[in-house]
Parts: sequence; C-alpha cells; structure tokens
Amino acid sequence: MNQLRTARVPVSLRKTLLALTILVLVCGTQAAAQQSLGELVAESGFEWMGGKWLAETDDGQELQLVFKWELDKHVISVHFKGPEFEYRGIILYKAVEELVVQVGADDQGGSTRGTWEPDGDRAILKHERTGVYGETNRMGIAQSKVDDNTMKWEIYELYSDGELGAAPNFTIEFKRQKE
Repeated sequence: MNQLRTARVPVSLRKTLLALTILVLVCGTQAAAQQSLGELVAESGFEWMGGKWLAETDDGQELQLVFKWELDKHVISVHFKGPEFEYRGIILYKAVEELVVQVGADDQGGSTRGTWEPDGDRAILKHERTGVYGETNRMGIAQSKVDDNTMKWEIYELYSDGELGAAPNFTIEFKRQKE
C-alpha cells in the first residue's frame, strides 16, 4: 500500500516562506487601502470649511454651523442650528462606491441623505430631507470660500435628475468663529 508521506521542509525555509507571505499580505493590503475622507478633502482643497461658522439672516436670526473632524479624519460631524431648526449629521467616504455621503437627522423628526462633490472652487451638497410624514424636500447647497473668514452658501432647487436649478434661490454668508 501507498503511504502518505509528509515532506519535511527545513525550518529556515519555513521562516523565509512565512516572512514572504506576511510581506506580500502587508504590501497588498497597503496598496489596496482606500483613501480617507481627510485625504480627499485635502486633495480637493476644502480643508478651509472645517470649524465653527455664524451667519445672520435678513431678519436678524442667527444661524450656527460647525464642521468637526472625527475618527482620525474619516468622518466629519455637522451641526447646524437655526432659530427653529436643529440638525446633526456626519459626512463620510464610501470607498467602495467612491462617494462622499452625508446622513443626518433633525429636531423635527426628519432625516437627510446626500452626496458631496467638488465643482471648481465650490463644494456641492445635493441632499434630500424626508419629513416625519414621508414628505420629501430636495436642495443643493454650494459652499465656497470668499476669504479666510467668510464662507458663502448658495441654496439651489435640486431636480429629481440631480441637477441644480439655474440660479440660487438665496445666498447666505457665514463668518468664521473662534473655537
């Protein structure tokens, strides 16, 4: 009868093969590693958006906005507070889909989801809010840098095909606040 024989591999060869396997796995993992949100924001030139911002409406109402890095620059938390509306959300990079997305909720029972994309010197958020009764509202917010201490928001209608309206419905200027 044929007996199963086990080949003896010298210890030094086993160690070498193990080291090569680990090296291939580590290098392969690093090569396949996805970009972080922080790297994408830096590459796109939108790092200036981080921090605390304040605006005032035409009728004197205060609007507060905070973009804060979290989880080693993999997530940005968003906090928006107006006179009768408060929102909290997160922005993250979905590497598999190569999308920067934002999800959140507000104090009126609504939820939002949207995507971010660069458009020249503007960062565009296209999002949809679903209210507590299922009603939806779409809008686009184009954010641009006026100067080191001023950010401009242009609020657009967002059509069902994802296109922004031809002109903004209104514009708001935020001033940077000290942390």
